[in-house]
Amino acid sequence: MPDWFYRTVARYCLDRLPDRLARTIALETIGTLGRSAPGRAVIDFLGHMRAPNDLAGSRRGVAWRSPVGLGPWIDPEGRATRALARFGTGFIEVGPVDVADRPGEPPRRAPDGLIVPPAEQRAATAASTWQARLAHREVNGVPVWIRIAVDPALPPESAQQAIESIAAVLASEARVFVVERPPAGRTLRLPRPWLRVGEPDTDDLGGWAGVVLDPERTGCTSEHVREARQRLGPDPVLVAAGTGDPADLRTLLRAGADLVTADGALRATGPGVIKRTNELLAASLPQTRVDDTRPTTKQAWFWAVVLGAALAGGGLLTLFLALGPVLLPYDEHHLGIDAATLQRLMPRLHDFMAHDRATLAGTMLGLGGFYLLLAREGVRRGQHWAHTAIRTSALTGFATFFFFLGFGYFDPLHAFVSAVLLQFTIALVIASRRPASATVDTVPDERSDAVWRRAQWGQLLLVLHAAGLLIAGLVISTIGMTAVFVATDLAFLCATVDDLARFNDRLIGVVAHDRAALGGMLLASGLAQLLATLWGMRRGRRWLWLGLLVLGLPAYTATLGIHLWVGYTDAWHLAPAFAGLTLWLGGVALTADWMRDR
Repeated sequence: MPDWFYRTVARYCLDRLPDRLARTIALETIGTLGRSAPGRAVIDFLGHMRAPNDLAGSRRGVAWRSPVGLGPWIDPEGRATRALARFGTGFIEVGPVDVADRPGEPPRRAPDGLIVPPAEQRAATAASTWQARLAHREVNGVPVWIRIAVDPALPPESAQQAIESIAAVLASEARVFVVERPPAGRTLRLPRPWLRVGEPDTDDLGGWAGVVLDPERTGCTSEHVREARQRLGPDPVLVAAGTGDPADLRTLLRAGADLVTADGALRATGPGVIKRTNELLAASLPQTRVDDTRPTTKQAWFWAVVLGAALAGGGLLTLFLALGPVLLPYDEHHLGIDAATLQRLMPRLHDFMAHDRATLAGTMLGLGGFYLLLAREGVRRGQHWAHTAIRTSALTGFATFFFFLGFGYFDPLHAFVSAVLLQFTIALVIASRRPASATVDTVPDERSDAVWRRAQWGQLLLVLHAAGLLIAGLVISTIGMTAVFVATDLAFLCATVDDLARFNDRLIGVVAHDRAALGGMLLASGLAQLLATLWGMRRGRRWLWLGLLVLGLPAYTATLGIHLWVGYTDAWHLAPAFAGLTLWLGGVALTADWMRDR
């Protein structure tokens, strides 16, 4: 559930439900995704939230992937652990496993004849339940912690036996045990490092690996964390709880906490708060700078630039063709009619073909410019998402080359250009991805301010716009491979399909080629924008905002301009274009302040 969906739609809906129902819906939804490989792939696809390796650490046997984790208050029953592990969490705590004595409950005799007290009976039952629930042990490399809470009314000996009984059963499921209300004056024998919940006390720390500051009992202000660290000393692990923005979580770490739990922050700000905090922490680490911007044929970004320039050049050539003769010599040869004769005999058909080709040209020009910016500012800096966006988009565009072959029309220029661009794409895939420049191009997102909140709406609109491009590409490609014309096309032409076939039986194949090519280019554009919007949008990344502007500006200018020029102004036909224009303009406008923030 990315922030652009949680802060705009999901939170609004969940806040209007009873708390228990809202929590159940949220946890069951992401828990269902986390229980299957395709579902986990969806989470990774939407978020790319894995914590940077540089944030990993360990102390006293307590290991973490990132200093930011989740305590037991988000998912106490462990229903969505596998999904939450993909939110960039450094560790996940589940529980507590509660063990209490019931007054008057008789002891049980084990098969070996020993008497088992009621507390140990309930501990064994609870541990068995949790063992079945946490049968995945470690999730996505993220350590799982199990919290154990024992009734303080239990005698110390019974409490110790209950805790050790639970730990023995769950030893293979947890990296760390967190104990609430440990029996006073007892030395626990646990198979893993263990933390104690409560106020720090160095005199009574014993073999504990560290202390968890429980926000419900002690609070977790930076002053309290600083005081706790002074009392503990530098060696034990100190875990605090944060409820605010990434800057607030960082403040707790700077005050002396080794780790922070983001339960309250996640509920208030959104699931992306962990990822944003990781990025904020990573920004303060020493950076290995590379500054070799000279393009070489061994670098992936060089071939991405060549691919983008070639695509933009092809768009300019296609636009010149659409505004000029419309038909190339091989088109005229295939049809057996020249462009001047076609315009004289069927002027509307000539304009109709011009409108298809101009729309294709604008889409090519915008996508080529987008590739150029992704290559120079993203791939050159070693951004994996930018390389993936170009590669996936380009290969999809090439795959659509075969859409129109069923109509018997082979476009030699299209085939030649596709073959050349395919070579550039193959070179892009196999070339070195070593960054040529590692300069920072983002601003850490410390606060969920008004600019950030507006940007979440803008990102939602841009995701919807990309989805609209993909749907439009599929629809137009399908039309190009089947009926070729829709009702509004025939109304503009003032003719039926049979009329067009009688005029020239090869005409439909040429039009189908244009339609299928346009559909394929829309699919490529939609994929490039979708991946960049999902993975690349950050505060301060003004070049990507400019790229989104470049992607849409020539496309909508050419599309709407050619429709007005040829007089094809049917409202139903232009409605999808105006809807897309609205989404695109709204997206770039709402994200402008955020992405252009220096």
